Amino acid sequence: MAERPRTYTAEGVILRRRNIGEADSIFTVYSDREGKFDAVARGVRKTRSKMRGHLEPLMRSRFLIAKGRTLDVFAQAETVHHYRVVREDLDRAATALYCAELVDRFTVERAPQEGLYSLLLGVLDALEDGCGIAVARYFEVQLLALTGYDLALEACALCGSPLPAEETLLSPSAGGLVCRLCRPRAEGGRLLSLRAVKVLRYARRETLDAFAAVAVSPELDGELRTGLALMLRHTLERDLSATRFVEDVRRLPAAHPPPSPGGSVE
Repeated sequence: MAERPRTYTAEGVILRRRNIGEADSIFTVYSDREGKFDAVARGVRKTRSKMRGHLEPLMRSRFLIAKGRTLDVFAQAETVHHYRVVREDLDRAATALYCAELVDRFTVERAPQEGLYSLLLGVLDALEDGCGIAVARYFEVQLLALTGYDLALEACALCGSPLPAEETLLSPSAGGLVCRLCRPRAEGGRLLSLRAVKVLRYARRETLDAFAAVAVSPELDGELRTGLALMLRHTLERDLSATRFVEDVRRLPAAHPPPSPGGSVE
């Protein structure tokens, strides 16, 4: 990669924030062109800071950045999209922060991943537009595919044989679905209903818009969430910090019923 100039521009989604000192903050950003990077905003926590309000987790912003000796420095920041609906709704905010942490954990600094920025924006836009939080399952499946951990969903991950239309094991060690005969070699996993298997396949092959139109019940979402969590934990070799937050939010009494999409998967 060519050496970056002393100042450069970037647009990206802010994944997380760490406060340092009395008024500064370090922000982790994911950008289509730059990939993931950290930069410090000097004095951003001061009331009179011109960048205050343009630099917050889950915001999409445009930046002018000065190259620093150890950390790059935000010189200017301008909001492209606040994602206000997402950030002000606890369920949506928890889901979006979870997706942001996945991007953070699956990427390395200054290594753009083709298609990942568009995927992140797509899920944030969908949540902002009122889609159900089950779009996170689409994000998980597509993220694994984009980062080199594509799930084997059409045939047995171990022997390659066709999978019958039945309850099927999703195995982290095997990297996907496993037939009944290969289960003893699969080292555990999560049995998924036929409906869950169909939704996983649909998430892998269809667009986000098509998936967002599918009716995914809370029970089905929970089944998929548990299975995919095993895959992600196996791949990352660690738990995600946002997972517990998401689970805590799900246990809260619902303030209003979830939206009712009208599609189905066959």
